[in-house]
Amino acid sequence: MSQRLRVAIIEDNATARATIRSHLIVLGNLEVASFSTGTELKNALKKQNFELLIFDFHLGQRRNGVEWVQILRQSQFIQPSTGIVFITADRLPQTIGQIIDTHPDLLLLKPYTINALHRGVNHYLEYRKHAATALRYMDEGNTAAAISTLDKRRREKLPPRVATDLEKLRARLLLQKGDYPAALAIYERTLAQSNKVLWAQWGKLKCHYQTGDWSACHASLDDMLETLLTRDKAFEWLACLSFEQESYEKAEFFLDHIQDSDLSLPATRLKTMTYQKQNRIVESIDLLQKKREYNRSTKERFDEFTFELAEFYLSIAQESPHNHREESLSQARKLMGVAARSQSDLQVQQRHDYLLAYSYVMEDQLSKAREVINREHMNVFQRSSASTLIVAARVVNSLGDEKRAQEMLELARNKSELGEMPAEQQTLQTRMLTAEKDTGLADKRAEQFNEQGQQLFVKKQYLDALAAFYRALQLTPDEPAYQLNMLQTLLVCDTDSYRAMTLQTLIAGLLAQPLSDNNQRRYAQLVQQYPHIATVTKAPDKNSSASEAG
Repeated sequence: MSQRLRVAIIEDNATARATIRSHLIVLGNLEVASFSTGTELKNALKKQNFELLIFDFHLGQRRNGVEWVQILRQSQFIQPSTGIVFITADRLPQTIGQIIDTHPDLLLLKPYTINALHRGVNHYLEYRKHAATALRYMDEGNTAAAISTLDKRRREKLPPRVATDLEKLRARLLLQKGDYPAALAIYERTLAQSNKVLWAQWGKLKCHYQTGDWSACHASLDDMLETLLTRDKAFEWLACLSFEQESYEKAEFFLDHIQDSDLSLPATRLKTMTYQKQNRIVESIDLLQKKREYNRSTKERFDEFTFELAEFYLSIAQESPHNHREESLSQARKLMGVAARSQSDLQVQQRHDYLLAYSYVMEDQLSKAREVINREHMNVFQRSSASTLIVAARVVNSLGDEKRAQEMLELARNKSELGEMPAEQQTLQTRMLTAEKDTGLADKRAEQFNEQGQQLFVKKQYLDALAAFYRALQLTPDEPAYQLNMLQTLLVCDTDSYRAMTLQTLIAGLLAQPLSDNNQRRYAQLVQQYPHIATVTKAPDKNSSASEAG
């Protein structure tokens, strides 16, 4: 007999919850539990796993279903194989777009029929049966084996809809593994049959983004601006590209197209950063205060924006002289206390305590900071957010544990790359970069990335090498050896740009400084091998380089 599938229903309306449960039980071989809030589900997930989660989008005065899916995935409360179903009566394009971004296995719009629910769940169960081995490998972290299993499945005769879902899963795993050309081929084949398939549109965009092809990113995003379902997310992506190119006014322009009330937490954070980069601190604070007020009736979201405002005040203190930090630190501590009040969640408490310890560090009260971080829950990071880990790295580095700080930053980087939202990745990477520089770890981290890039280059894994060299140059932009490594890899890849960096700006930066004899020889060899780069010496202004990269 096959194993019973554990299903969880998350719906704040008791009648709707009972109705869904009664419809599911008749399907047989399902073990059904139900919860009225995401918090109840999270507590249950500490003790058991569910193979399928059925969310209502609106969950009363709480986080919505999409936010809960994102939180549970990032904090690893649910396994990679866990199925997601959404049920909603909200047909607004922004809502449907948010749901689709979570890659649900099924979306049902109310009012739905019993037959529609049965058909959808039965299809998911059939898909899960065919994907079972691959899903098991995913949960074990063996992505290569999962892909190999799906490759074999492609040769079998399968129901068309199951075959499509398996191909969608294969593309997602290829993207996760870093095999971007293979993933891109699947997305482009799907879009050739129908250019309206959203999962393929976003997948194609992510492939271009991960390979640093921002020109292709812009082309995809221009198309998405025409569709209500993808419009806000497209503006968010465009803002991220502009922010990394240091075109902060342009990033603000794109974010201004999204109503403040509709800005996600990461997009709000990105907008406050664009203000901060333009020395418009008051506008940053006003936006965060406004978002807190919008969400006063939704406790979890209100607390999130309260923490964000606290962190913003800490960033102001960090940039201020020691004798001008008192007011910002006082404001930050008050806000931290409000956000953590009556919270029993260990991750929330850990976030509060590391922020508190960081505030003590900025007052040179190191014994107080050490006392805070010696608490038992402060050293368990499996479910900690990347944001908490970045603050933790600042604290432990200030207390003299440089090695542990580097480990925390690496863990934060790995977690940040799991995020589905572009603004989340962009803001976390910016915070990480700032922390690496502020803590004095930039040079060592850059050396590590450069060494990693060299190893990848030798293995002819050029795209991964580009990513590593790019990170090294973000940390130490004027290091000729890293510039030459980046240049050589761009030339081998026959491309003139990678993310915010163009061949033109790279060569201009390289030639604008004195080079050692060895670096001069390396550059001369590259010119001999690739003669066209000898003409790429005119240093462009920042605006022209931004437009060329995008």
